[in-house]
Amino acid sequence: MNDVDLYESWERLSPEAREALTLRVVVVGAESTGKTTLTRDLAQHYRARGGIWSNTLWVSEFGRDYTVGKIAELGLGLDDDSEFRSADWAPKDFAVIALEQQRLENAAASTGSPVLFCDTDALATQIWERRYLGNESTAARDALPVLPARALYLLTDHRDVAFTQDGIRDGEQFRPTMTQWFVDELTLLGERGQFVHGNREDRLAESIGLVDAVLAERSAQLD
Repeated sequence: MNDVDLYESWERLSPEAREALTLRVVVVGAESTGKTTLTRDLAQHYRARGGIWSNTLWVSEFGRDYTVGKIAELGLGLDDDSEFRSADWAPKDFAVIALEQQRLENAAASTGSPVLFCDTDALATQIWERRYLGNESTAARDALPVLPARALYLLTDHRDVAFTQDGIRDGEQFRPTMTQWFVDELTLLGERGQFVHGNREDRLAESIGLVDAVLAERSAQLD
């Protein structure tokens, strides 16, 4: 099956086939570096291409919702003018987050277009577990030792975006370290990753070029 045939028959594929064939593009980075904005913008751009691309989906960061829930359990409110009061994180929390993030990703891959954009993933959950619980805590990795193939990681550079407190963030001083951890982990795993730089428009344009290159490579492989 060549690329044209694949795309023409995409909507007739089973959910299982779509899940296996979808190219997964994951946006990762430290806190307040524009990950969600870039993920949404990419999904919107590819939807605008129409046809099978009109159902391009993006997956939100489950860990954020989970954090808000933990704060509520502690009886704390969210205040944009104050720094986040760290929840009582335990290894099991990161296992839960990783598993649910992956479930959401797989569900979207099985129902969307040939490309899926993810605002973080279970690998990022492993990095956050290291941030809060140290190198010895590996619950997220143990819960998901192997992840589905990723077509591309886009790494948002903390130097391009000013830190904005939203009531749950607490890691402005950790942003350079977190950025380096992502670089190190992606390099160690041999994942295809690329920094994206500049303002919102520049990042989007650069990312589209990178994603289109991945799509073109698939076409060449299938011809």
